[in-house]
Amino acid sequence: MKTIFLVISLAELIFFGIFFSLVPLEVFAGVNETNVTVTTLLDVGNVYPEVLNVSVNDGNDISLTPNSTKLVSCVALIRDWNGDGDIKNVSARFFDNSASSYSDSDDNNSHYTNTSCFINTSFGSWNGVSDDAYLALANCTIGVWYYANPGTWNCSIMVNDTYDWTGFGSNTTQIQQLLALGLPDTINYGTVNATYVSNENITNVTNYGNVIINLSLSGYAISPGDGLAMNCTVGSIKNISIEHEKYNLTASNPGPLTLAQTSPLYINLTSNVVVKEFNLNYRHNDTYNEAINATYWRIYVPVGVAGTCKGNIVFGATQAPES
Repeated sequence: MKTIFLVISLAELIFFGIFFSLVPLEVFAGVNETNVTVTTLLDVGNVYPEVLNVSVNDGNDISLTPNSTKLVSCVALIRDWNGDGDIKNVSARFFDNSASSYSDSDDNNSHYTNTSCFINTSFGSWNGVSDDAYLALANCTIGVWYYANPGTWNCSIMVNDTYDWTGFGSNTTQIQQLLALGLPDTINYGTVNATYVSNENITNVTNYGNVIINLSLSGYAISPGDGLAMNCTVGSIKNISIEHEKYNLTASNPGPLTLAQTSPLYINLTSNVVVKEFNLNYRHNDTYNEAINATYWRIYVPVGVAGTCKGNIVFGATQAPES
């Protein structure tokens, strides 16, 4: 009987304990007291993810690559207090701060997008921050074309959680000016008789940078500054003087010409570097490269040279003054 009584008593105690744990206890003010303190309770459900820090290109300015893309990395430190497993997607938009904005469409001059950045929930440590259950590191890589505008660029990061709640963060960097041009590797005048002027050679110059350029020009046969346009394999003098190689940067003059006729139409090449106005804009069309302009060349063959002749023309890009 004692055992049965103890079991019943224990069951009653458990029942009352469960019952009163579900029913809030009342608190009373004491004698001569008018205030009662009530404890408040809350369980927080979903919270917004946060972008704590954004680093662009490891904090360095961006030097673009002529006629190619440069891989730029936007790295974001992200926190979600629901746990790093709640992070669903991270995207990045990289844009020219003065010529574009976050919501603009992509354009190789001014705006790039990565819609699916790599999310690392076990990164160990980054910039002195140790990984934990709430932190993740997102790496957003973007291939930036050589003709992207120079200046201040913004990398904006958006993070989505499983509720599609979002967090934002951003940082800026500098894209440096790029002076670069491209030409064919040879200018071939063909076969030209002595005392004749060659046919006009048309040589295209392509702007592979991100600024408007003028041209610097000089020439030599054997070594820079030698005053020669070409050196020939045989002949009594074997050299063509530099002034016999001529160019026009604005207009074509087709058809056969005498040496006298070329004088008002073409400029003599020199061994000294000369900067000439060319105003070749950089590329703005993503479909085809329109940043191309023609140059026009002729050479006069004097008496005393024969065989095969070879020389060098040095083309350089200089930034054109802003209008």
